[in-house]
Amino acid sequence: SRQGLKAEEVTSRLNDALILSRLSGLGASEAVAGLTAAINSFNKAGLSSSEVLNKLSAAAVSAAVSEKDLIEGIKRSGSVATQAGVSFDELVGVITAVQAKTARGGAVIGNSFKTIFTRIQSIEKLKTMQNLGVEVTDASGQVLGATKLIQNLAKSLEDVPDARRLQIAEGLVGKFQVAPFLAILDDYISKTSRAIAITEVSQNATSQAYDRNEAQNATLS
Repeated sequence: SRQGLKAEEVTSRLNDALILSRLSGLGASEAVAGLTAAINSFNKAGLSSSEVLNKLSAAAVSAAVSEKDLIEGIKRSGSVATQAGVSFDELVGVITAVQAKTARGGAVIGNSFKTIFTRIQSIEKLKTMQNLGVEVTDASGQVLGATKLIQNLAKSLEDVPDARRLQIAEGLVGKFQVAPFLAILDDYISKTSRAIAITEVSQNATSQAYDRNEAQNATLS
């Protein structure tokens, strides 16, 4: 209500938050805060709470990640991601991929991507990547979104020895973020990239969370 939502919007978001709480194990207040943070971070995309909820649920069903890890990651990195040209679906994809490879929690991964997205689009790092032969701008000269930059970098480093790749990665994002950064680089050069696959799953989400909630109601009764 304090956010200026109408009564029916408050009711709808509360309902979605309670379903998220039920599916994920998040507390009710955490679920409300998580949904609100996601919606506010990607307000230009016009996402509703039901769309966010179903995208999270679709990703969780399709991969070894929980709605809790996704929402914790999005809460911490969403505002930076949208400034870095990363869509909600892409953010769900990269958090899922790194969670699968590193088994780190969503909060840790979210904080890592907040730093990675910020650093990788700095002028200094863009010049470094250009010197490595990485395409950093589109046809109109605009800097590419952070996930596209990472994909292009991954392709450029595919045949680089591991020690050199580690050195380059650390120079770009810092030693504290190098593990999740290497994880997403490795994922993007894989023929079965989890980040890309889950991005598509999130894009195509429909009513997964509501369906799972109905199934749990039937089981309970």
